[in-house]
Amino acid sequence: MPKHRLLVMCCIWVAAGCGSSAYVVVPAQPAGQRVPVDALVEAHPLADGQNIRVVELWRDGTAMSCHFVQVRDRESPHIHARHDLAVTVLQGSGELFLNGQPLTMRDGDAAIVPRGTAHYFVNRGTSPAVAFVTFAPAFDGADQVPVTP
Repeated sequence: MPKHRLLVMCCIWVAAGCGSSAYVVVPAQPAGQRVPVDALVEAHPLADGQNIRVVELWRDGTAMSCHFVQVRDRESPHIHARHDLAVTVLQGSGELFLNGQPLTMRDGDAAIVPRGTAHYFVNRGTSPAVAFVTFAPAFDGADQVPVTP
């Protein structure tokens, strides 16, 4: 198994145990401090009218990056041609569409999205959905190709 895929799977395993009192362990914090998800939402709020906010929490050179993502409504369908990703819902609920098939996601649910897989998330709650997303290799911000659902 390639090293980056093993790292993604480990991140899912760690993040999947978050449950209702979710925390994110952020290496940049002193001694890998556990940061409550509510504190991350408060520190990085969605602006009025902003649909999606992505905050990079950590990067291991080019191997992988971890992000805190909020979705008010929905993403547009897309693929990542050069990145695998793992998504763990920390708060909220919705549907993750993978190759057109909806998967219900709620607190603590995790999914792997292999590179080249058409996907998008639709928030079904009244508050923004919050997720912990890991990209391997590290996300470069430019690998998002729109697709028709």
